[in-house]
Amino acid sequence: MSSAPGVNYRMPRASGLRHGILHRSGDLTAITAEEAGVLVARHGLASVLDLRSDAEVERYGPPSGLLAHGVRWLRAPLTGYPRDTIAARRPGVGDRTRYLHGILTEAAPGTWPRLFRTLAGAADRPFLLSCHFGKDRTGVVVATLLALVDAPPHEIAADYAAGMADLIAKADRFRDKWLRRGHTREDYLSRLHTSPVTMERWLAEVTARHGGVEGAMETLGVAADDVSRVRRLLAAEAPAVVYPGQPAGAGDVPEGLR
Repeated sequence: MSSAPGVNYRMPRASGLRHGILHRSGDLTAITAEEAGVLVARHGLASVLDLRSDAEVERYGPPSGLLAHGVRWLRAPLTGYPRDTIAARRPGVGDRTRYLHGILTEAAPGTWPRLFRTLAGAADRPFLLSCHFGKDRTGVVVATLLALVDAPPHEIAADYAAGMADLIAKADRFRDKWLRRGHTREDYLSRLHTSPVTMERWLAEVTARHGGVEGAMETLGVAADDVSRVRRLLAAEAPAVVYPGQPAGAGDVPEGLR
């Protein structure tokens, strides 16, 4: 295999983040059993936190490749937020920033507390966060986690933007989405853009409105103990764990998937 697994897969790298603990992707069904086997063997991947709605799981299916290798499938649907902010065929940075803020503040009641309870029980071992594209819901959750370990905004924004090339290269996998919405392929490619400016603006808004992501979690009713545990487990000073088959100094992308 010559490329990363699935769609929009990567291991975020940011100051303050424990190496190898956090993975992210889009479309869990795109990760093959062979790719999943490499992720488990070389990185000790133990759990996947699926942010997709029940309807999305019913339409697209479970993460079969990961399940075949014993990875725990944890459901934490992130739903209920408004979508009209990106209703335009080619939404701009302002539209996208409002959309991300809706995911944070207008999700269904109890969504974020449930998500952090799940994270608190899973983040002691390497885990994968994913939604459908791996850029908006996953982007907001990953940005929140990176901010909790004090990663600087420019690094968080760079991680958010890093998946655009892979999404665009594999856009035809999502053809049903643009056909259902009456969009052209060119329209949909524009919707896959993940500018770092969008994330930088969103982070600035979170700071202005809530004093930062920790203040936002408090407003949303997330238990302080869960926030503290998740931060501790993700922090760079957390003890490193070497898993069977994982060579010392293994890179972000498994050798067999480069």
